[in-house]
This record gives sequence, C-alpha cells and structure tokens, in this order.
Amino acid sequence: MSKESTSINIERDLDEIAALIWGYMDKTYLAQFKTKIEGYRSECENNLGKEAQLLRAIIPFMPEEKPILKFILDAIIYNDIIEKSFTEYKHLETLYRDDNKDRELLKKLTYKLIMYKLITAIERGSLERNTLEGEHS
Repeated sequence: MSKESTSINIERDLDEIAALIWGYMDKTYLAQFKTKIEGYRSECENNLGKEAQLLRAIIPFMPEEKPILKFILDAIIYNDIIEKSFTEYKHLETLYRDDNKDRELLKKLTYKLIMYKLITAIERGSLERNTLEGEHS
C-alpha cells in the first residue's frame, strides 16, 4: 500500500457526513415544513389585506423607498404565514397561552420571532442549495 492511499482526509469525511445528515433531515423533516410554508405563502400573498395590497401597488412608483416598503410587505406576509399556522395547528397556542394577558402577548411575540427566524433560515437554505445545485449542473 502506498502512503497516499492510506491517508485520511478528516475535513472531507466530515463534510460528507454533514451532507448525509443534512440530506436526511431535509428529506425527512424540512421538506414537509417547506411545502407547508410555500402553501401558506401562496395563500397569504393571494389574500393580502387592503393595506398590504395598497403597499404592493405603490412600490413600483416609489423606487427610492422600495427596499423599506418591500421589507414591510414581507413582514406582513410572514406574520400572515405564522398566523395561518396558528389556525391550522391549534395545539401551538398552548406554547403561549397564559392567564396574564401581557405575558401571553410577550410569549406570542417570542413564538412569532422564533418562527420567523426558522422560516427565513429554511427559505434561505433552500435558495442557497438551489443556487449551488444550479452552478454544479
């Protein structure tokens, strides 16, 4: 045996192991979550409230304010997506229900923030993987 054939590349092996684990997690758990999010997003974008519809309509006419207006519109859509999850999964309400209404509001806002971060991380991860897959094709 030559020295080169027995050398161990730990970094490569760890990358391969991480890719296998990520692939399993993505296929087993995240794919279902992404499908739900996409469905919620589509429904929410097609059923925007009047304020959000107005905001969407004026964005093309205000190019200098477009980034902030787009951010506000996205925030409205993300909030609607999360609220939609509350209606479909009633048991999630137990995460923030509280006799103290101020504490309940704080818990609900915290839950929404966590969900927002989770959804955007998953969406960003999907975009990055799709971009990388497109580059390697």
